[in-house]
Amino acid sequence: MILVNPIGGISPINPIDVTGASKVAKPSGFSELLDQLSAKETEQDAYRQSIAEGNMDKLQEAMVSATEFQIGVMLVTQVRNQLVSAFQEFMRLPL
Repeated sequence: MILVNPIGGISPINPIDVTGASKVAKPSGFSELLDQLSAKETEQDAYRQSIAEGNMDKLQEAMVSATEFQIGVMLVTQVRNQLVSAFQEFMRLPL
């Protein structure tokens, strides 16, 4: 006879409050990522304006910021693609 030890460290699932009485949680995850990307885009616009006015002292900072923005856009695109893929896979599950 094989004895199986119980799995420890698993907390119970909390019920969902459908009454709407619970506090609204602070947005996190994907929306926070989009907010950060939007802030980086605003920073990019300021750097572009500064360089257009002839302030070449900020050129290096602008290039670094542009690279960070480009990487951020690629990250958001990949996260979105994964979310869409997961949703499509979920919709294919039989009921």
